[in-house]
Amino acid sequence: MELKEGKLNIDLLKELLKVLPISSKKVKVKPGPGADAAVVDIGDYFAVITQDPITFTEKEIGYYSVMVNMNDVLCMGAKPLFYLFTLLIPKGKDVKEIKNIFMEISSVCRKYEISVIGGHTEITPGLTRFLISGTMIGLRDKKFGIFPKSVKEGDYLLCVKEVPIEGISIIAKEKEKELKKFVDERLLNKFKNYHRKPGIGIFREALLLLENKNVLALHDPTEGGIINGIYEFCEFLNLGVLVYEDKIKVVKKTENIFKYFGIEPLKTISSGALLAAVRKSGVNKVVEILSSNKIKFNIIGEFKKKSYGRWLVKKDGKKEEIYSCQDDISKIFD
Repeated sequence: MELKEGKLNIDLLKELLKVLPISSKKVKVKPGPGADAAVVDIGDYFAVITQDPITFTEKEIGYYSVMVNMNDVLCMGAKPLFYLFTLLIPKGKDVKEIKNIFMEISSVCRKYEISVIGGHTEITPGLTRFLISGTMIGLRDKKFGIFPKSVKEGDYLLCVKEVPIEGISIIAKEKEKELKKFVDERLLNKFKNYHRKPGIGIFREALLLLENKNVLALHDPTEGGIINGIYEFCEFLNLGVLVYEDKIKVVKKTENIFKYFGIEPLKTISSGALLAAVRKSGVNKVVEILSSNKIKFNIIGEFKKKSYGRWLVKKDGKKEEIYSCQDDISKIFD
């Protein structure tokens, strides 16, 4: 099997996970496709722990690392509190560049009251660019129970914010010179800053949703975009789904950019968006919360039994199967 860049194929991942020793009864949410973080019983609390690298860009990787790991902890119902990171540095990099990464990490962690508690930093032979892998730990009070809760057939799938926020920001920064040929400078600058405004973080949105008992599960669509995110979410929940393409909001004025690189926006890295499974009987209450807080969202689909499958109704009315996919962002580096 030829392995492609990006996340491993889900079937291969399942096979690999079978060899790992996960026997402790204290592990309440085990590793698997769509599991944003592990949940471990540590006595008075559930510890929520996740780990993610930054691989598609080395621009502002300190900022990206904290944010994407923070998102995963939030999606499993906990507030992020502790962060560790491993930073691998190519030979020849300037000390100033290394300090900048540390300052990015410091700035984000201070903003969200996260303590940096350790990690590892080294000059690594064979690298051509910085690589960082972060670990985030959060705590969830046991009185609130384990999150996510049970999702059933008929419950709704919501997408909070638009897609692909992270993708368009990476493209704008990595391919700025090419895009200047046909993209207005003001618009290009807006997209370059899209990772900060509206931002790839989901801190405010997730905490608001977690306060409502009708919100049953959350998932952070990252590599592979919202399509892969929906597939992972359904794998984790062991459900099928019917999704409507015209309900998914794509960042405006990006059509020519995606067309130029031959990229599908729904299959492009989408940190900043948030998938939510919402109880059917309580969806109006969740809609009210999001609307009153001026948070963009759309009801994009409905969960089905697993035997139904996972389907996307295209804008032309045809149905297309939702499957695990590689991220289209890699096309900009071809």
